[in-house]
Amino acid sequence: MSKRSRPRAGITRRALLLAAGAVAVAAGSATPSRGHEGHAPLPSKGVEVDGERGMLVVSTAAARALQIEVADVELATLDKRTLAYARLVAPWNRHAFVATGIGGRVSAVFAKPGESVRRGQRLATIASLELETIQLELLTARAERTLAEQTFARLGRLAAAQIAAVRELADARAAAEQARAAVVVAQAKLRSLGVTAEAIVSLLEKDNSPILRSIDVVSPVDGTIVHGDVTVGSVVTADEHLFEIIDGTDVWVRIDVLERDINRVRIGQLVELTLAAYPNEPLTATIESKGLMLDGVSSLGTVWAQIANPPDAKPRYVPGMNGQARIVDQGVRQMVVVPAGAVVSNGLERYVLVEEAATRRAVEYRRQNVTVEGGSGGRAFLRDGAVFPGDRVVTKGSHELSTFFVSEVLRLSPEAEAAMGLRTEAAALLPIDDVLEFDGVVDLPPGARASVASQIAGRLSTIHVVKGQPVVAGEVLAELSSLELLDMQLLLMQAASQQRLHTESLRRLEALEASESVPRKRVLEVESALLAASERVEALGRKLRAVGLEDAAVQAIAADGRVFESLPIRAPIAGSVVRFDGALGRVMRPNETLLEIHDPRHAWVRGYLTERDFGRLAGSGEALAARVRFVAAPGRVFAGRVVGSGNVLDTDDRTLSVWVELDAPEDLVLQHNMLSRISLPLTASTPELAVPLPAIVEQGTQAHVFVRQADGVFVRRRVERGRSDDRHVAITAGLEPGDVVVVAGAAELQTGFAAIR
Repeated sequence: MSKRSRPRAGITRRALLLAAGAVAVAAGSATPSRGHEGHAPLPSKGVEVDGERGMLVVSTAAARALQIEVADVELATLDKRTLAYARLVAPWNRHAFVATGIGGRVSAVFAKPGESVRRGQRLATIASLELETIQLELLTARAERTLAEQTFARLGRLAAAQIAAVRELADARAAAEQARAAVVVAQAKLRSLGVTAEAIVSLLEKDNSPILRSIDVVSPVDGTIVHGDVTVGSVVTADEHLFEIIDGTDVWVRIDVLERDINRVRIGQLVELTLAAYPNEPLTATIESKGLMLDGVSSLGTVWAQIANPPDAKPRYVPGMNGQARIVDQGVRQMVVVPAGAVVSNGLERYVLVEEAATRRAVEYRRQNVTVEGGSGGRAFLRDGAVFPGDRVVTKGSHELSTFFVSEVLRLSPEAEAAMGLRTEAAALLPIDDVLEFDGVVDLPPGARASVASQIAGRLSTIHVVKGQPVVAGEVLAELSSLELLDMQLLLMQAASQQRLHTESLRRLEALEASESVPRKRVLEVESALLAASERVEALGRKLRAVGLEDAAVQAIAADGRVFESLPIRAPIAGSVVRFDGALGRVMRPNETLLEIHDPRHAWVRGYLTERDFGRLAGSGEALAARVRFVAAPGRVFAGRVVGSGNVLDTDDRTLSVWVELDAPEDLVLQHNMLSRISLPLTASTPELAVPLPAIVEQGTQAHVFVRQADGVFVRRRVERGRSDDRHVAITAGLEPGDVVVVAGAAELQTGFAAIR
């Protein structure tokens, strides 16, 4: 910014005396100069003040004594920022654990921590007796299948020649079906353990193919080994993680945001990151998703961004790094900007002194009220005020010149009222409620949140969701590879085969029974066997449905012998993914929570009523209206109703739980664990003269309000208070109905009042 005069040393006592003298002593007798269009000619001596118009004329002598400097008004971009803590984490689909799925002994190790590996690269070799057992299952099933198929073919020829019984043919068909099912399942087990297709084909087709004594453990992803506590000779279990691998192509940025700021953050906002590891290398990213749950201890919300590492180079940004995030407001726009020193405040209003005209003998300044939107880098951004690019404002000496504009009354400009958000209401007769107030948190009801887990053990083989992703009920979220699942399917296929055999036998025997060719006892035996087989099929089907397979899949297993090599993990409700505790290859124990889903559309607020207030609530019933306020939505009040309360006091904090259902607007996203304050109006009194609580300004033991007079001047008036609730306070003295009282901005007016006094 250009300067109108050279900077000088600080103002001395002599300089101030010279400035004061310039007011009374003529600087010369030259002909008055002309001002610019619309202004009177500027005087050439002293100082002239027009308080009504906000004009000030200063002689050049006084200006020199005060060392006045001016600067040009410019346009600049205002970026509001929300500060937050940032931490880098590994993406779910780029983070993997390596486990064998079976127990064994480590016979060789080919990789160590810190090494970069490729997907499919061999990391270690495990010698396993369980592996040999599964191969023997395959070979046994293959032999039984061959025998059963040969027997069925032979009996088929004999039956055609009416030499063999139809019953024997049916038994042979069932045996062949069950043997084929055992072969298919054994192959699926070997594939799930990582045995190659070539090795499986060799076992099936070559009689002299050797049994595999060991299995190679391979990497499921590209990346770097970050953990690997494996040594030759060590014994490992089926659920033991041998290696941990992270693909550093890109990393997620977890940004923890204060509760009061969480509703101001939007997807798509720009984020400026400064990592502790690289303090002089700022990064930029974009908010990609928002969490829907606050931390229950810190009350921090979470938003997510993503940054990429340089290609074909060692990752610079690795999980675990932390730093600071500055979330840039979406309302970025060009605004008028002035040096911060140009803005003068008298406690109520902010203004600048704009240079209107300048001659060799005097300078004319205009006081212009402004609204400051924000500031950074020694600059102030102006939202309102008749200041435009190209104008020049006083940057040095403005505070000295401001003494000429001291007011003796409390009157605000429109800009000042807008800046402080000033709002008035007329004092009126209002009911004062008997209110029960207590703290609470957002607590989603049971039907609006769900934990997702598998009922059987297995390894996480596929992840289909990302952080914050909306899902529908029944959508597949992940897939689990499980030997237990394969065993359950084999049992169902065998039971279904027996069911078909007994059904066919019963149909044949019932036809023969009519001709009395078979004894009744034989028919009853087959009926009993069919009933047992049907019950077993139904039980196994229920079990498979319970662990996560759909009806169509269960029917395909029973009817067609189809094998599903992985278990789909489905969303039990519609909502969004708020938590995920898995990684590729991780071994999940039965009923271990993998994901959590929330549906914030049906949020409740759970209040904690103290024991001493329990009687007041019990005496009023539960059909109560409620007013709820949130830390995340300051200044707003939301209506709700009590939908239930507990009947037992918590033994730790001696509180009773009360649940409130909200009529929340669409623009408010309620996140689990958000803090709140609940007000329950129990009874209402006869209307009294009252004002909103924010209208009261306290000074010591006295209470005051600011009243706006007809001429626009604000006066402070002492009042006496009566009863109050969570919204209003009764006034017993000091006000009359209809008095216009400041209900927002009273604290700022108190500051201005003190300055005038």
